[in-house]
Amino acid sequence: MDNLFELTAKDTKTLQERALKLCEEAGEVAQAVLSATGAPGSTYKKLELADVREEAVDTMIVALAVLAQASDSDEMFQAELTRLLSLKVGKWQETLTRT
Repeated sequence: MDNLFELTAKDTKTLQERALKLCEEAGEVAQAVLSATGAPGSTYKKLELADVREEAVDTMIVALAVLAQASDSDEMFQAELTRLLSLKVGKWQETLTRT
């Protein structure tokens, strides 16, 4: 993960292409979850929770690459990742404590 910004910079995908790739990866997570949980019409794929974990990590990598590509430097990427994770997890926590 230490070189994610560098790897993103070396990849020729545009921000739009990377965002579309993120949507594709999210769809693959959904397919894996449906299959692993036995949803009707999805069991033929015979996927398991290990597949869900793998697809989730693929999605995380692409999402982080989107953040990296939207950052001016590795320092900005790291700072924004830390700041935004803290902010968003804090909001999630607040939501859960209100319910």
